[in-house]
Amino acid sequence: MRATLSALSAAALLLALAVTFWRQTPISGGQLKPFLSIRRSDSTTLRDAAVPGSVNGDYARGHFVISADGTKTFVETRGASSKPAIVFLHGFGLGAMAFNAIFEDPDWLSQVFMVRYDTRGHGRSDKPTDAAAWESRRLAQDFDAVVQSCELNRPFILAWSNGVSKLPTSLISYVSGVIYVAPVPNTAVLASVLSPAILSLPSGLLTLNDVAYFQKTYIAFINLCHPGLEWNFYLACLGDGVVQPRVVTEFLINRTQSTDGISRAGAGGLPFLAIFGGDDRIVLRQPVLDTIEGWKNLKVLDIPKAEHFVWVSQPDVFRKQILEWVEGNVSR
Repeated sequence: MRATLSALSAAALLLALAVTFWRQTPISGGQLKPFLSIRRSDSTTLRDAAVPGSVNGDYARGHFVISADGTKTFVETRGASSKPAIVFLHGFGLGAMAFNAIFEDPDWLSQVFMVRYDTRGHGRSDKPTDAAAWESRRLAQDFDAVVQSCELNRPFILAWSNGVSKLPTSLISYVSGVIYVAPVPNTAVLASVLSPAILSLPSGLLTLNDVAYFQKTYIAFINLCHPGLEWNFYLACLGDGVVQPRVVTEFLINRTQSTDGISRAGAGGLPFLAIFGGDDRIVLRQPVLDTIEGWKNLKVLDIPKAEHFVWVSQPDVFRKQILEWVEGNVSR
């Protein structure tokens, strides 16, 4: 009996020490640093190291890159680098995990080299809270750092929703083409291209002193993206919102965006593919098209019965259309 009690006491002591260590672990970039993570280098942990993939020995690799202003950005690649590259830009409030279904799909992995990153303010990347960190050039510099780190040559960009507002400014000489998915073209036109349902949410998303209101609002936001997400993915989406400081959310909604580069690219003939979900309850199709009217090399694709998470709703059609379009526009 005494031996048993001694063992239990020792276990309790170890647990108490672990909890104390966790509580005292500093916050870096807005994220708790779990004491059980094993350092692989100054910028990555063992859990971010290369791990086996599912297609012909390809791998998934996660690492951090440093932007021009010192901001750390978490990047992940999947597939064979010899394939055409697509850089995936997520939307508002959700990090690169939004593309989990695509990055775990062997049919994507066999055709393209995929790169995704948590844009500043999201996921595992830093979350700066000063206004200067949210100028358009800073987000463009993040993209530059990712492209250089992954040694990409004229990649395609797939920008979902508000991710369109994070596009680099030198598109026409930099990339092979851009895929707009349920796009929000820029921050200046939010009131005209978003549905009344989504426009009713910002006050709840920005509240600092009403936890219940924030919780209710963020759940409503995820449900507008898609009302029937798989449970674990649904929880992951909610979690991405919780780790984002509210001041960062405010910058994402209210920051001024430079659109000159995008407009020049569209008018100059850079290939664009705009995809809309027939059941999207966030983005209004026609007002979006009005903002990009006159672009020379624009293809518009409507996918019936697709929510704002278009690829979750209609994965096969989404994949087929994009891969065919990429194949037809690979830079020669």
